Amino acid sequence: MERCHARTDGGGRRLQASTADLIEGGTGGQIDLRTKMPFDFNGKFHIAGTGELALGDMANKADPSGSVLITDSFDTPIGRIGLLGDVAFSQFSSLSQFIRVSPYFKTKLSDGNERYVPSGFAYGDEAFQYKRYGIYGAAQWQPAESLTFTGSFFQSRYKSQSSDYGTQLDSQTLAVDPASSSFDSNGLLTKTSALFNRDTATFAPTGGAVNSSGNKGFVESNTRTRDYSLSFVWAPTDSHVSLKGSLQRVDSRQVYDRLDIFRDVGFGQSFGMDLTGDLPQITVSPATQASFADPANYFWTASMPHNERNKGRLDSGQLDAEYTFDNSFFRSVKVGGRYAKRTERDLSNGYNWTALGRGWNGDPQLTYANAASGDVASHAFKDFFRGNTTLPGNLMFASEDLASRFNENRTGLVTAPPAGFCGPATVDDDNNPATPNVASPLYSNCSSKGQLPVTGYGGQFNPDGTLAIRPVGFVLPGDQVNNRTENIAGYALLRFGPEEGARGISGNVGVRVVHIENEGSGFIQQNGGTVFIRDGAQVTLANTFLARGGKADFTRVLPSINLEYSPTDRIKVRGGYNITMDLPSFNALRASGSIGVATTPSQTPGGIGTFNNFTADTGNPLLKPTLSNNVDLSLEYYGRAGTSFHLAPFYKRLTNLPIYALTSRQVTIQFTDGTTENVAASATDYVNSTKAATVKGVEAGGRFFLDMLPGALAGIGFEGNYTFIKSSNPGDVYRDITGAARNDAPLVGLSKHNLNATLLYERNPISLRVAYSWRSRYLLSTNSNGTNGTYTYYSAPGVVTNRDGGQDASTQIALPIYGGNYGSVDAGVRFKVNDQFSFGVQGTNLTAATQRTLMGGYPGGKLVGRSWFQADRRISTGINLAF
Repeated sequence: MERCHARTDGGGRRLQASTADLIEGGTGGQIDLRTKMPFDFNGKFHIAGTGELALGDMANKADPSGSVLITDSFDTPIGRIGLLGDVAFSQFSSLSQFIRVSPYFKTKLSDGNERYVPSGFAYGDEAFQYKRYGIYGAAQWQPAESLTFTGSFFQSRYKSQSSDYGTQLDSQTLAVDPASSSFDSNGLLTKTSALFNRDTATFAPTGGAVNSSGNKGFVESNTRTRDYSLSFVWAPTDSHVSLKGSLQRVDSRQVYDRLDIFRDVGFGQSFGMDLTGDLPQITVSPATQASFADPANYFWTASMPHNERNKGRLDSGQLDAEYTFDNSFFRSVKVGGRYAKRTERDLSNGYNWTALGRGWNGDPQLTYANAASGDVASHAFKDFFRGNTTLPGNLMFASEDLASRFNENRTGLVTAPPAGFCGPATVDDDNNPATPNVASPLYSNCSSKGQLPVTGYGGQFNPDGTLAIRPVGFVLPGDQVNNRTENIAGYALLRFGPEEGARGISGNVGVRVVHIENEGSGFIQQNGGTVFIRDGAQVTLANTFLARGGKADFTRVLPSINLEYSPTDRIKVRGGYNITMDLPSFNALRASGSIGVATTPSQTPGGIGTFNNFTADTGNPLLKPTLSNNVDLSLEYYGRAGTSFHLAPFYKRLTNLPIYALTSRQVTIQFTDGTTENVAASATDYVNSTKAATVKGVEAGGRFFLDMLPGALAGIGFEGNYTFIKSSNPGDVYRDITGAARNDAPLVGLSKHNLNATLLYERNPISLRVAYSWRSRYLLSTNSNGTNGTYTYYSAPGVVTNRDGGQDASTQIALPIYGGNYGSVDAGVRFKVNDQFSFGVQGTNLTAATQRTLMGGYPGGKLVGRSWFQADRRISTGINLAF
């Protein structure tokens, strides 16, 4: 059977130490996961069932789950046979909410001082639900006492659906009046009554509306995984030799469809923002808030489908042989080998953002006042962050019915309105046939024409009649990505230790040799259909595909040694050194990628964004595996029953970590008019770090019960641990808000301080847990979408200055994003009525803790709020039956 591996968790707690017989694939610890088998029940008929009902306080939907297991074993003329079957169902519903603040750009204000001003905000919510259907079956045959064959089948299917609403406001020309705003000691904005768009040539307010975009997203996903496994164990009692072997096939597939429908609405000439509290407070004027109720103020702008049809397969085989010694310091020697081939074929058609009818692209600009019946709806952000923040108000979006109807095929969504619905595209403004006609005002705002008879908001065709949207489905082979990884591994492991009753050093020493071959093929796609203004002209990217592939192989030697010594019956000292290996993910190894463009959104509803820079994003099929040199020590004390304490320092040195790095690359851009251009693009690529990362720390923890207390109080206990981690990853480079490159970020995912504490109560018939987990901030990414673009700094009205003092250049940033300090409380109690029946209640996230992310790269090492997330408190009650 395959073993399942896991790295150290976010709290730094160490899992099982690595030995040579464990499958490579984790730079931290490993877990051997084993499912129930028929012979586990000692030949007895057994039936067990569970049932649970859960509720999230924000989603407010009851979620049932349950499972039934039946097993029995039989003695037959051909040996002992056991059968086991299990079916399971679970449902999970959630509602999550978010607020996000855009990067604070360096801004020269009207008083001549440099300040840092947010470039916008976003907020929204997502309702999510999945249903899981599980089937598991196992059969065992024991023709002789020394020989057992096992076969198992497992299928897990997830059907999920999500519905999200979000509004965004981003502008690189936002500014504030310093006289009515406040800033911290580093010059970052903390509060203002009016963020407005300014004219960069004069620094005066433009007087125009601040435009906001928004999207209605809808997702449906269906994932199925099947696992077929065969294994045998031959272990005769009268022989020193035993054999184990296994074959496994895992097939997985996914169908994924998403559609986003975008719209614009004005947020008035300015909006207020208060960043002094725990959550941002965003305010608009009463007149602006009232305007949100008028559908004529909302402009249909774009649609963006994304579809995936992915499948993967793992085939593997393993054979192990072990020889045990009698009456010897050496206990056993074990050798074995494994072959595994993993393949994945993904079909993905990218994120094809394409304008709806906008006036300038041949179809009239429609508003929500023109929406067909049922196509738009007002969305209430109910009890947002449990009422602890201020939002501008409820807003209108495309309806869920509209998004779900066109989720797999948007053709009907982008169909043009009936001919003549908005009148002619041009009008004669002076009744003079000798002068050219001008664009009809109705083509930039068709609200007065009322409701459409059927859905259709334009944008399907260009003015010349060519198709403007991407064809439905997949363009082959351009949308196909293939990955293959083959592993061949062999190992030898020697276990040793003093004979029974004697003190001394015990442990194991071994080596694993692994050969890996990776191969990937795909295409670099240009995001066709993207329209923008560049050098004063309107241009559109064409759909293009450029083939790309790569192949690499590696051989690695992974030694390990683990030692244990017990100076007394109550004290153990353990130590270990090993080298572990982790393969890059298929996402990092993918040969595919994309080329696109970053723009500054138009501040005119329905307008076209202005060019900032070209972008590229790719994987790297030539990535090397990551190696980790690990040293672990632990001192453990075992007192009376149920009492233990440990102190465990550790050190890791990691090489060839995959880094999602920001760089510059020359790419060829193709436009719809047939012209091409070689340009420098801001590229995000995976590369192996050229510098080693290090992790060092110590964990202290223990468990005890107050069993010296009288009566029921003797069931009170405590379990807890604290982990201190210090990490560095000098190969991971980010760019601060001035564009300067820095490499002082820690390793992704590791908190410096980690604490877990659990109050226990164990006294029949009650088992109770109250658990608190807390971790300090940790790095999420040095190259995160939304904080890795460019912006333009004006050192004076009309004067652009970059970091080096040069002019006419944008400042490239890639700010580090951290997860903020976070703690949560979970609790559960279970009552055991008898050996056959128990029931319980469990709660998670009982304190409704808010998760935060923070942006770095600002003066003085200042971290400022990036995102805030709120999720359900959840309570469940369930029963367990066993016979």
